[in-house]
Amino acid sequence: MPVSPRLERRIRKDFPADSEAVISMLHEAERISLGDDGDRNGDARGRERILGAVIVASRGDIDRLIEALELLVVDWRDLLMEADLGEDDWPSRLDEFLDSEDG
Repeated sequence: MPVSPRLERRIRKDFPADSEAVISMLHEAERISLGDDGDRNGDARGRERILGAVIVASRGDIDRLIEALELLVVDWRDLLMEADLGEDDWPSRLDEFLDSEDG
């Protein structure tokens, strides 16, 4: 399943030279962590939340991306907390991150 269009835009912005590799790494870590059924929340929005958390936590740095992917595989809930997407206001926080032009 492809990443959402706005998540893909953010990946291309934060990792312009490595965006295809980053997307591939996200898919592999997601498959390992969440299984072939996809997101544990059961919907595309929840899936975007988890994959978006990897990008939020990475802050555009490939080493931090690898650390976030490792955390996703170990415990996706800890990743959500690391990315500040673990509370009830996560939809607005994710919207702000993915829809921002500058940051």
